[in-house]
This record gives sequence, structure tokens and C-alpha cells, in this order.
Amino acid sequence: MYVKIIEMISRRLTKIQKAEILEAYRAGDNSNHLAEKYSCTTNTIIRTVKNLLSDGEYKQLKEKNY
Repeated sequence: MYVKIIEMISRRLTKIQKAEILEAYRAGDNSNHLAEKYSCTTNTIIRTVKNLLSDGEYKQLKEKNY
């Protein structure tokens, strides 16, 4: 378990992965599913999506995805 946490912390998402995450989030995937798929935390997914969207679009998608 400890090794997995260290691995997740040191891993960076590529620009392509960030674009895939944004596309999947827009399509309705939730942050928990995307975190598992990309081997990162849900906070990383949320932070990534928030950085790529306007506040208004993020809030709309967040409501849709819950």
C-alpha cells in the first residue's frame, strides 16, 4: 500500500492524459472512476478539470456527474 501511494504522488499526467480526462469528464465520467483509470487521486482529477474549464462550466459538469 505504501509503495502505491508513493507511486501515485510521483506520477505526472501528460497533456494527452489531461485532454482525455477532460473529454471523459465532459462525457459524464466521475472523478472516482477517472482517478482509478489514470492511477491518481480524485483530487488530481478535480484539480486538472478545474484548471482546464471556466468556473461556470465546471460547476455545471460537477452537478451533472454526481
